[in-house]
Amino acid sequence: MNNQQRWKAKWKKNDIAFHQDNINPLLEQFWPQLSLSTGDTVLVPLCGKSLDMNWLSLMGYKVIGIEFSDIAIKAYFDALSVTPSRQQQGRFTRWWHGDTEIWRGDLFNLAENDVREVSAIYDCAALTALSPSRRIKYVQHIANILPEHGQILLLTTESTNEEQIDSASEIDEEVNDLYKSLYTIKLLYGQHCIKKDPAYPDEPASALEEKVYWMKTHTHNYSH
Repeated sequence: MNNQQRWKAKWKKNDIAFHQDNINPLLEQFWPQLSLSTGDTVLVPLCGKSLDMNWLSLMGYKVIGIEFSDIAIKAYFDALSVTPSRQQQGRFTRWWHGDTEIWRGDLFNLAENDVREVSAIYDCAALTALSPSRRIKYVQHIANILPEHGQILLLTTESTNEEQIDSASEIDEEVNDLYKSLYTIKLLYGQHCIKKDPAYPDEPASALEEKVYWMKTHTHNYSH
């Protein structure tokens, strides 16, 4: 079973403990760092039914989510009590209402022309949802299609241990290896905490590391 099949199966079985019912406070805290303009377009890979998309829309951005599962997409619009329009668009089925679109299909089928208006990517654990072998392909694919001055806000949650408490202030080795040749990486936030991993709610609380990264292409300087 590949990643896409596993993802669809989770939604079909309602095995979605990874889904957050509330807006991610780290999004609210750190999104302003990107200094985007009202009306800019934000891409949200592997979006599920995340209400973070609605927050971005309410902040005045156009939102394009990418999602495998019809169940997740329908659940998103149902949660907002709206009826989306649908249209086939190449290899994707485009669902939309207002300034929010969710494209049902494979992220790796996205082409440069599809995202030419995108100013930023909001990656809330899309990277870490993929198997390690797929992460390299994901990062390279995003780099190939994202416009030159596009930005990325990457949120990660990883299991750690008590002995690694100092690592919260450091860029993760895998993140550095994946992105350093393509982007300038800035660690905005790192927190070592003891709590339940949302992906495994039945497991006891454990040591986790939450981090927020802001990335730009090497030719795009930081203004903060």
